[in-house]
Amino acid sequence: MTDWMKQLRKMDGAVSPEYNPFAPENVLRSPSPSLNWIFGKGSGIPYGYSAIFYGPPKAGKSLSSYLLTAQMHKDTTDGICIRFDTEMRADAQMDEMWGIDNDRFIAINQNDPTKIYDYISNELSDMLDAGMPVKMIIIDSLNGMKGVKRMGKDSVADHLMGDDALTHGIGLKNILPIIRKHKIALICTAHIRANFDAGKYGPKEKMAGGYAMKHFFEYFIEVKRDGSSASKIEDDKGGTDFRGKKEIVAHKIFVKMADSSVGVAGRSGEFTLDYKKGLINVGEEIATLAKKYNLVDMPNNRTYVINKDTPEEKKFTSKAQFNEALESDPELSKELLNKIYEQDII
Repeated sequence: MTDWMKQLRKMDGAVSPEYNPFAPENVLRSPSPSLNWIFGKGSGIPYGYSAIFYGPPKAGKSLSSYLLTAQMHKDTTDGICIRFDTEMRADAQMDEMWGIDNDRFIAINQNDPTKIYDYISNELSDMLDAGMPVKMIIIDSLNGMKGVKRMGKDSVADHLMGDDALTHGIGLKNILPIIRKHKIALICTAHIRANFDAGKYGPKEKMAGGYAMKHFFEYFIEVKRDGSSASKIEDDKGGTDFRGKKEIVAHKIFVKMADSSVGVAGRSGEFTLDYKKGLINVGEEIATLAKKYNLVDMPNNRTYVINKDTPEEKKFTSKAQFNEALESDPELSKELLNKIYEQDII
């Protein structure tokens, strides 16, 4: 390396050629294999990058951020997550079902942009420079934040066009150097709204947000509940309601990489949420992805064979047995997951 290049590498913001943001140790993942897989290269969100989850109410946007937080706490020894809840719904502690370490998680009920964006740019930035190990920041949701023009206005009759776009345009731009410098994953959520410009055949809904949001994020994930009857899991142990219907205890959540500047647009995944246990049926996700990449041999429509014709060969005589093996055998599931994620290494 020349002396000139050595001097250039000392510039503030100079990127190290040795650093790979998509290496496993530099990527934020979730415990859901299919949610990780839709990101493509790296199979997750590189620390320092940003993702926005959007969809209808009660679709699973916040839940997706909880899954990411739980896995971050599992993968790091000191990583902290800060969650700004602009809809003021945060409880004092997260339920244990998510696996979140409450000693490294703080939720802040706040929708004042100066106490979110300015706080990150100033007070939090100073603490980060002092060594605070924040790995994640969640803003849930961007639409719940007040606009800068709205601040100080008392009447709902004040119509302030472009307020949200201005607020997020400035706010996101201000915190960008912070999350890049300190390798913090920024996870945001957004609502959807009617898409009046779509025409007769276009999508009827779109993410609520201006162009500043569309230019800022690297990943745009559409989230919605799988409304099919097959996706709902009923309680077989309990009784029925007054109309004779069994209680629904779990359902599937559909996720799609709607757009991405660094990943694979169009990929979709699905995971299952149990209302008391959290994420379940992970083996089913792994099995689906393994079949997609031909990592499992199927001599007939019932038999599943792993590592065929090798000393490590394992055979399963039904789909249920294969899924159960992936749930109960961490080494087997890890082996297949590594092979699945390797498909996207470039």
